[in-house]
Formats: sequence, structure tokens, C-alpha cells
Amino acid sequence: MSTLSLIWLLSAATVFFQGASGHYVFSRFMFNNTVTEQWEYVRNISIGQAPDSGLWDQYMPLYDIYSEDIRCGRGAWISGGETNTATVFAGDEVGFVVGRSADEPLEPYIIYHNGPAQAYLSKFTSSPESADLTSYQGDGEWFKIASLGALNDTYWITRDKTGVNFTIPRSTPPGQYLLRVEHLYVRSWFNGTQFYVACAQVDILPPRGGSGLDRGDARMPTEGYMVKFPGAYHLEDEGILVQEHIYEWPASGLLEYKAPGPDVWTGYLV
Repeated sequence: MSTLSLIWLLSAATVFFQGASGHYVFSRFMFNNTVTEQWEYVRNISIGQAPDSGLWDQYMPLYDIYSEDIRCGRGAWISGGETNTATVFAGDEVGFVVGRSADEPLEPYIIYHNGPAQAYLSKFTSSPESADLTSYQGDGEWFKIASLGALNDTYWITRDKTGVNFTIPRSTPPGQYLLRVEHLYVRSWFNGTQFYVACAQVDILPPRGGSGLDRGDARMPTEGYMVKFPGAYHLEDEGILVQEHIYEWPASGLLEYKAPGPDVWTGYLV
């Protein structure tokens, strides 16, 4: 079963308060046990404005889940041609690392806000609109491969960590994909939850050693696992518009939390 765990590059010793600060971007991709440069394999995003302060910067979160920007981040479709594609194997562990932060001038940058992290894949198929992966805008179907929520009833696993990593299911069919990460800063008022979204471009090869492929196990998830962005989430979803005790600091009842979106697809291989 695929699991989402933490990249233990460095551990933050200080717990910061919740507030308008603490914004960040997942601009660095991790594969082959190497953290790559900013925007080397992750599509670059454009700047945005904070509704509370009016400030403009790249690390401002998304609020509009009905915008096409919810796929890969603000304006990310523009930068596909400038982004490298990472070659990875089904069954590999990969991840995203925070590359910029509103609060920290120097590394390590960390995830300040409270909420879950999730990962999705969308397979590129040629179309009149998309000749190759670099021009693919993520308008096809997505399936969730990882989700990480509460460490315990009062603390989120992602809090104060430098990033997230996860395993690509071994039965993922070979091909080119957008690999999407999201972190939600969940809040208890309508359209208040913040979304931190980024996409890496990856070319997924069969598992090392080819285990399972001869049995026809490398096939796409069934329809019940597939969603589209926008459309997968709604502002009223219980994992987006959360109860006060989930948002407040210190939080309580986190083990009751249910993240938005479909179930996690773990593949067909045991």
C-alpha cells in the first residue's frame, strides 16, 4: 500500500502560530534520493496577491478551487516547455520540497500551516491541444496516489516539515505524467482554506526488475478513482470547510478529518 511520509531533511524545532504568514511553494522535486533545483522539474508558477494584506508574491496560496489553476498552480501551464521531465520508476519514492517561504529568508523552509498533503497523477495522451507533456495542461483525468492527514488527534503530520514524499504505485502504467502535490491549510469559514499546489513532469518506467508487468498488472485505475480538476472538490466539502475544532490552535479531533477527493489508488500489485 502506498504511503505518504515526510522528507526528513531537517526538523524544525520551533512551532509557529497560525496566521496570514507562513506561505510557501513546493518548487523542488526529489527523486533518486536527490533534491533538485528550484523549478528544474516542477512547473514554475506566477505571482499572486494575498487577499488579506494585498501583497504580491509567488508563494501566495490559491483559494479558487473552480479555477484551472487548481490543477498545477497559478499560471503553471505556461512554464511546461521550460521544465525538465524526470525519469522515475513505478515503485520509486519521490517527493516535493518547500523551496521558498514567506517567513524564512534561508533554508530550511518548512510547512507552517495545519492540514493534509495529497498527491495525484494525470497521464498525458496526445491531443490537438497537447502535442507532448510540456504542453499538457492537466485537463484530463487524475487519480490520487497518496494522502497524509493527522499524526494524532491534535497534530498534523506535515506540520513544520520541509516537504512530503510518497511512493508511485508499482502497477502504474508506463508513460508521461503530471505529478501533482497539494497542501491544504484548512479553515473553518467559507472559501477560507488555502491551497498550495505544484506539478512535476515525470516519465514513469516499469518497476525495476519488471515485477508484475507480465501478469498485466500495469493498468490504469478504475473509473471510481478518477477525477478532474477543477471539479474534484467543492467549497462545502467537509475536508475543505472544516469544523472549528479542526482549525483552531491547538486543534482537536483531527483523527475524524476526511480529506477531499477520491480514495487513494494503491495499484493492483500486492
